[in-house]
Amino acid sequence: MSVFSVLKDFLKILQTKIGLVFALVVPLIFTIVWLTGYNGATERLDQLKIGIINSDGANGQKIEKIIQETVPFKTANYASLEEAEQDMNDGDIGMIVSIPAQFAANLDKGEGQLTYYVNQAASEVSRSILEGSAEGISTSVGAQLSGNVQKEVVTTNVVKSNNITNFALSMLPMILGFITYIAVMTMNIQLNLSTMILSHKYDRWKIFWARQLLLLMVCIVAPLIITTVAMLFVTPVASFWEMWGFHILVYIACVCLTQMSFVLFGGLGALFNVAMIPFQLMTAGNIIATEMLAPFYRHIGDFLPASNAVRGYVRLIYSGAPVTSIVINLILIALVTWGITCARVALHRAPAPGAAITNAH
Repeated sequence: MSVFSVLKDFLKILQTKIGLVFALVVPLIFTIVWLTGYNGATERLDQLKIGIINSDGANGQKIEKIIQETVPFKTANYASLEEAEQDMNDGDIGMIVSIPAQFAANLDKGEGQLTYYVNQAASEVSRSILEGSAEGISTSVGAQLSGNVQKEVVTTNVVKSNNITNFALSMLPMILGFITYIAVMTMNIQLNLSTMILSHKYDRWKIFWARQLLLLMVCIVAPLIITTVAMLFVTPVASFWEMWGFHILVYIACVCLTQMSFVLFGGLGALFNVAMIPFQLMTAGNIIATEMLAPFYRHIGDFLPASNAVRGYVRLIYSGAPVTSIVINLILIALVTWGITCARVALHRAPAPGAAITNAH
């Protein structure tokens, strides 16, 4: 038998065809999604938002106007630093510009200083852009107030809000948020094969509920172990119970989505789950702010578990800010995808247990 005969037999097997599809489609999906989603991102600086606090009364209003006309970003005015920091922790703004009391008076003495609070929990790209713009804003304000573009009239004080000194801690959102999706996706590939084996022996509903019980145990025990180990090395702002509870919800949402794909598409469900990876990496918001993505992609992450997970962990780890809206998203993802799974199992007309074996004889 020649090698070509073996090759021909290889190509007759379904798993070979699926493998070949993976080899082409997966990198093709990444290429299309990322090149269209990130295209022109640095041209969308007008989608970034900063806050301005004026503590110098009427004198500071002119500075406010100069800042608003100078920066390419959206601006919002705040009455207090506490109010602005709340929105910063919620991800609504990336930087706060504070005009201190007596700024105009200090400017006449050559002591004018603007303070910039840059959110270190923001995406890497937006954080770099905003922090880099601070010096330019101060220079522009000083030049317009004094008419001297050569002399440094206004100095810059950059404060890194939600700063962390342990780099390992900054990796935790991706580990607990995104890697969880990869792990669950891989697990459901194997469980799908187990389901196919057991389908010749048991009724589909018995298999389904046994699988759900197994998955529920995984969703409780695995986050407990992982969260415990993670917190042996790093200390986030949120408590252990908040981290564990949120991780349970992340697991449940990931399980429900990846399980649904196999029920709907069979073996090709793995391809669907892999296809969701570039969308989730791009819309998580830790690499580049979602506001800077192409408009079509900005809100896709709201409907995907890993994107929500990473966003939630950024809040829990850096600032301890509430994750209510993200929790609601994860619950809805779990309920909708699990509901679709149940409906598909109910509509599926599988052969009776043992039928395939009987027919084989």
